[in-house]
Amino acid sequence: MQPKEDILKKIIAKLQSDIDISAQAVAMARDTATHQDCLGSSKYETMGLEASYLAQGQGTRLLELERSLAYFKQIHLHLFTVISLNTYIILHDDDGSVKHFWLTADAGGLKISYNKKIITLITSKSPLGCQLLGKNVGDICELRIDKQCHNYEVVSVL
Repeated sequence: MQPKEDILKKIIAKLQSDIDISAQAVAMARDTATHQDCLGSSKYETMGLEASYLAQGQGTRLLELERSLAYFKQIHLHLFTVISLNTYIILHDDDGSVKHFWLTADAGGLKISYNKKIITLITSKSPLGCQLLGKNVGDICELRIDKQCHNYEVVSVL
């Protein structure tokens, strides 16, 4: 169970770091949007409006990160033999390279480094995540991307 606990701690730390950076970006975008120099003197000067859109987008991203962090903080880890949510998965692809994934309900696309390996978080709604749900060690998962077929063999499930 220790590797999963360590990986979960790294995920939480990465999300917290991303939240800190995003909070700074929100503050900067908000300050820019409300700064006197950004208020246009005509309808064609839209810097303030553009900055407010940026501030809104940054704020939405911050809320998403906070939701993801709350999700990962409430996870109770278990060891699995069948791939389900919060499973650490190691795959071999067609080229023989090893891929490391954490199947999750949130924060898809996040990458963390653990023991010199890159672990990519994928959601159960992603094409690969859908294919992996319910698989066991030794199962083959087939994924079509741009008319190309990619095969992945499940080599480890934790």
